[in-house]
Amino acid sequence: MSDVAETKAVLPDRGPDTAPNGAVMSGAGDVLESLTHKSRGPDILPGTRVELDQLLSLHAAHLDFIKGVRGGRKMILRACDLSDLDLSGLNLEGADLMGCILRNARLETTRLCYANLFGADFTGANLTDADLERADLRGACFDDADLSYANMAQADLRAGRLLDAQEHGEASATGAVSMVGATLHETDLTEVRMKEADLSETRIVSARMVQTDARQVSFARSQLRNVDLHGAQLVDADFAGASIDRASRLSTNLQRAHSVVALPSKSLIEEKLALHERWVKSSGKLGTRADFSKQDLSGVNLAGRMLAAAILTDAVLVDADCKAAKLAAADLSGANLLGARLTQADLRGADLRGACIRGTQMGMTKSGELAGTGLRTRSAQE
Repeated sequence: MSDVAETKAVLPDRGPDTAPNGAVMSGAGDVLESLTHKSRGPDILPGTRVELDQLLSLHAAHLDFIKGVRGGRKMILRACDLSDLDLSGLNLEGADLMGCILRNARLETTRLCYANLFGADFTGANLTDADLERADLRGACFDDADLSYANMAQADLRAGRLLDAQEHGEASATGAVSMVGATLHETDLTEVRMKEADLSETRIVSARMVQTDARQVSFARSQLRNVDLHGAQLVDADFAGASIDRASRLSTNLQRAHSVVALPSKSLIEEKLALHERWVKSSGKLGTRADFSKQDLSGVNLAGRMLAAAILTDAVLVDADCKAAKLAAADLSGANLLGARLTQADLRGADLRGACIRGTQMGMTKSGELAGTGLRTRSAQE
């Protein structure tokens, strides 16, 4: 089956009171039954803001549809706004929510298996323990979403996107599924098709990715802990700046993946730290300047340690304890500081440009100009 866009479904025509922009769905694979309904249009006009009471009324009819009760109606909402709603515990199995906005929605234990969620936006949503088995999630966005304990087995997370209705012809480009900054704790991603998805800066802990198609997936600056990757396809997957523990490394073959950082031994780290401290105290006459560039220091205890002027370019410091560490004039550009503790650290003159600081604790840090050097703290956003 092709991985490129090859099918198209058009949202129903809308009158003058509908959403301002027409939309076309473009995706890969077979066209689901929910994308080709000809018997009736959507329950509510596309682009409409749906309130909870409306949704619960549609949910009651949808439950009857699932049970085969006469008069039941399958829920069909196209590009509707469901953001901030509490949909926890609802049974939306097989529902058609193509292109819907579910930003910051609560979907804890919600049943969404076999649902059409093509192009849906789940940014910041709570999907803890949700059932998304075999759902169509092509082109969906899960940035900063919590998918802990969710069941996504055999779901389709390949590329797909919403297109402007004014565009002529098929678009060749597709929008990849995005999970930037998402939490995947004990999430079941068994046999998921997610080629080209963006999982950068994501926490993936005790998750199952058995037989998952993760070709060309970006795991850049993510955390992988105790992830079962047996049989996963990782050709051209990007692990630049990612923190990968030994258990996850042992469960898969990373030979054809890109930019997998090294895991130095604890003894080597301690040796480098000791030599660096001598180097600083002797003004460079003794010891050696520490170079941890592109090294994985995840979880390492660096509290109070001397790291002034150390080279930590593109280093991985996920969950590292750097409380009160002396990092003045250190080069932390491009470093992965996901969840690191930098409370009371000395960052005067340090270079943090391009660093990942998602979830980083930085209270009471010293920053600004380092006296006598002309150096100032460079922020991650610069």
